[in-house]
Amino acid sequence: MRPLSSPYVFIAAVVLCALTLATSLHEVRLNRLKASFLEAVPDSIPADPALMKYAMVYGRAGFLENCASCHGAAGRGDFTRGIPNLTDADWLYGSGRVGEIERIVLYGIRSGHSRSQHSADMPAFATPNPYDRYPIEPLTPLEVQDVAELIYSFQHKAAVRADVIARGDTVYHGKGLCFDCHSDHATGDPAVGAPNLTDSTWLYGGGSLDDIKAAVQWGLAGICPQWIARLPPEKIRAIAVYVYSLAPHLR
Repeated sequence: MRPLSSPYVFIAAVVLCALTLATSLHEVRLNRLKASFLEAVPDSIPADPALMKYAMVYGRAGFLENCASCHGAAGRGDFTRGIPNLTDADWLYGSGRVGEIERIVLYGIRSGHSRSQHSADMPAFATPNPYDRYPIEPLTPLEVQDVAELIYSFQHKAAVRADVIARGDTVYHGKGLCFDCHSDHATGDPAVGAPNLTDSTWLYGGGSLDDIKAAVQWGLAGICPQWIARLPPEKIRAIAVYVYSLAPHLR
């Protein structure tokens, strides 16, 4: 084979240099974008098209790789396992801001990390010691039934007798201490992850009387893992932004 003549060698060298320069410039721009992404206030990212584009590319890939096994590829969760739907506007903790989501991705829920969300659990009222944090008296089978029917009545009032609702309300605001987490009006408290009991969104089950009764009897305490030691900061933030994007406010 004849060696390339000098003009061809020169052209090949120029092309190679151009490609190398283009690659270097791309890496510089990418590193600058990454730095800006990490320096930004998390809640400001959705208003920045460049940062949002960066987050969506890396966030979706990170979500599919690390989160989809529980929440599903579309983020709709699994109510049979108490895994929340991330595509609605109902947030168990906080109000759905990027910073709030990022904290959960970082530290988890009941994950064992010192900064994990773990302010309250749902007591198991049909057991001798319903709550680990402090003494709570168990409920009798009738009291469990009454408070479960009260909660069921929020969506199906005509299906529950008035006297049962009244007895359930007594348990809710008295012996059961339900108001302490779920609020006086049962609308929940996102500061501690206590769900709204008056709407039609359910974390576990579909809101049937049996589903509600089981939760009162045996308690609930779902876990979301911490990712702070397993994923780099930029990927954690990108996942948080991607999860934010799944909610209706960006559709």
